[in-house]
Amino acid sequence: MIEVQPLTDSSSLIGNAEALRQRWEEDGVLFLRDVMDPELIGWAREKYREALASHKMIDPSQEAPVWTGVKPEVRPFSSLGPSVWKKVVAQPELHALMRDIFNAEPVWIPIAVYRTSMPSGPLQAGADIFFGRHQDGFWNEGMQFSTAWIPLRKIGLNEGNFAVAPGYHNRGILHSPVPDHPLPADKIPSDAWRAADFRVGDVLIFHFMTPHATLPNPSNLIRLSLDVRAIPVWAPQPVVGTVDHVDGTDVTIKTDEGTLETVHISDRTYIRDRMPIPRVPTHELQRIAYPGSRVMAMAGNDRLATVLRPSSN
Repeated sequence: MIEVQPLTDSSSLIGNAEALRQRWEEDGVLFLRDVMDPELIGWAREKYREALASHKMIDPSQEAPVWTGVKPEVRPFSSLGPSVWKKVVAQPELHALMRDIFNAEPVWIPIAVYRTSMPSGPLQAGADIFFGRHQDGFWNEGMQFSTAWIPLRKIGLNEGNFAVAPGYHNRGILHSPVPDHPLPADKIPSDAWRAADFRVGDVLIFHFMTPHATLPNPSNLIRLSLDVRAIPVWAPQPVVGTVDHVDGTDVTIKTDEGTLETVHISDRTYIRDRMPIPRVPTHELQRIAYPGSRVMAMAGNDRLATVLRPSSN
């Protein structure tokens, strides 16, 4: 059995913006029960189930997402597009909660991920249970976003759960400078990690520098979750839109507002695909940025991009 210390439930602080922000500043994490509309989450869950069933990954006649053993050749949720996540973030209660945390209006950005954690087999004695530990801020330099991680059904500790390390958002970048930039296990003691038995209605909100990881999934169920991201309106905003043209290492993006903005790509720019590893080399820029592709870039006043990545819409 997987054992991780429980998250602090901050639900009692909802409605007290000052107390919420104080805990947020201390922990970089807020675990909140019964925030999300269960009907809305049920609707999103059905969209997931339809997508998984279309790839024969689950039996649609069963409520529980029991994995059939089929591994799809393409992303199972590619057909969902932005329709699901945009409806979820439109929930007024979630928007108001993010406003209280930021003390400002949240701007929802198109980095939304439809998650599945697949069964991983029996636990191995002595194995590291914190898989893929990382800080989002390392892979998205300059984007001051916070993530709302939302379970779409109950997720127990032994069902591919999700863990965070509260308080470690104030310790700077913990990733190693060696190739692939892992976050070494010895940077965070095992007793610093926290998780919960998540249920429908819950939301886990964490800072872009908060380390997080996935726990093993020794069950036969596919974990279903959604994570969405918001930036306070006062923070620098990414350029989001459709690539108009690429001239060498200059990428001109037509924003959704209809303006043209050019960002400059250098060897310092972190060019990434849907997953942060491996990094896309500069000479393969047009794997990500080509006319008609949807991208997001973070750039300063000098228009030099720190990160370039695909957009979720």
